[in-house]
Amino acid sequence: MSDRANPGYARRLDERVARQQAFFAGREPGDLIVFVNRGRHTSLEGFLCGEFHRDGPERVLNPKHIDAMVGRYVERARESLRDVYAIDDDCVPSGAFVYAGIGVINATITGLEPFHDECTSWLEPNLPWEQIEKLRFDPDNKWVRFALDVNRALGRRWEGDWFVLPFLHRSPFDAANGVRGNVLFEEMYTEPDRIKKLIDWCADWSISMERFLAENAPSPAPKGWGIAIWDTWLPDGGVFVNGDPVGLISRKMMPEFEQPYTAKLFTTLGGGFFHSHTIGLYQVDQVARTAGVLVQQFGVDPKVPNLPEVLLGGGPMAERILAASLDAPIMIEGIAPDTLDALLPIVKQGRFVLACGAPEGTDPDEIARKVRAASNFR
Repeated sequence: MSDRANPGYARRLDERVARQQAFFAGREPGDLIVFVNRGRHTSLEGFLCGEFHRDGPERVLNPKHIDAMVGRYVERARESLRDVYAIDDDCVPSGAFVYAGIGVINATITGLEPFHDECTSWLEPNLPWEQIEKLRFDPDNKWVRFALDVNRALGRRWEGDWFVLPFLHRSPFDAANGVRGNVLFEEMYTEPDRIKKLIDWCADWSISMERFLAENAPSPAPKGWGIAIWDTWLPDGGVFVNGDPVGLISRKMMPEFEQPYTAKLFTTLGGGFFHSHTIGLYQVDQVARTAGVLVQQFGVDPKVPNLPEVLLGGGPMAERILAASLDAPIMIEGIAPDTLDALLPIVKQGRFVLACGAPEGTDPDEIARKVRAASNFR
């Protein structure tokens, strides 16, 4: 490409993308990649949330303000590229994901007004069915236009040095929970067909949103460039979903109310990154078998064992995790340097993204080298 912003960074980015592409194309035990001190890039999420909290939505939603705001973000994001490349791991610059808190997602779906806090947003519509039945994808919804304007502003400044995630989605099941509220979990038993219809509509809404953005804010990147989220490269058309409620339902309910609708979203588009939490680790194999899933990641929860602890403890759950990783790779968060040596012989039996910490006094490059020495990808 002729417009790459920094030739040295461009070469290293191409190498990292190639490694991740090979990783996701692989199917062998021992396929490992490594992220050390994840999130070394400037986050658009934090930037947008701060703007809404400080200046209020009336000002921030103005297209001229959006353009200037994104300009300030891009300047900081480019400065943070030196941190992205300061460690020789597999991270790609992925801070430009269009997200301003889960409340803005609900507002984009419903047209209602979210509450903005300093680092997130919130909206619990708890809509009655008569209002839900009137919902449609609305290209004139001001929150849809906001996502469109942010994508256009990012596109105007793209120079081949980072990736954009056009919109961060709730999984169809999670989106339905956001629209209907927690009564949804009761109605899965009392009105299952109605709930499934809503979940399916939420999948269709996300598909419509992705297509709307692709048609009206087309990426300036060449075909095959891909997108990225949380240091992870994904192919063109890939999506991220927040799938937290998978950990609030039974294994019997998951294939009925969650799996087919997330599969519809992933397979209609370019595949997906599935985020949930360790409280839902019991669903790891069912998520891995969801059609179109490219990788799953578990946020670390308090008062429950994290993935390294479960894998090091052995037993049936550890075996389930290893088997699931061969269906779709798993990102393991929270790996401390003093557990890495013991963990590597175990994870070599599966396919994993190892997100390692390197506290002060440790060498992050040595951690990356240690993982690569154990990986099929040297």
